[in-house]
Amino acid sequence: MAEKLSVMDILEKENETLDRLLDVQSNVHIAVKTRNWIGLEDDLEKIRVLSLEFSALEEKREAASSNEIKPDEKALMLKLHSKLLRSKIENQILNKYIETSRGFVQGILENAVPQRRNIVYTRNGKVLKREPESVVLNRIF
Repeated sequence: MAEKLSVMDILEKENETLDRLLDVQSNVHIAVKTRNWIGLEDDLEKIRVLSLEFSALEEKREAASSNEIKPDEKALMLKLHSKLLRSKIENQILNKYIETSRGFVQGILENAVPQRRNIVYTRNGKVLKREPESVVLNRIF
């Protein structure tokens, strides 16, 4: 049988979970910016697990809470709210960085490797097969 937790206990567990989530989220952001792909999948899996854990705690809190919020609960809820906003902003920054990087690389590739979108025909009216195009990229560490 599951133990009955008070709203304050649940809020404290949510706070701890969010702290761990923010740490892992920060690691993901650093890994993406430094192009350190080793361990990134593990960190993304940790974020998924922590998000599920937080959602379960939130459901428990909603079930256990009454209409009246105590002052100490309100203070902890405000702390949680600020951490959630921080997490949201961190996600938006990471998404913008990835979007900008993707656009930059796509622009370079389109200029370096122009795509022939038109079909080219031979004198006899047969479709001329395109030759494969090569791309060489320098790797920077």
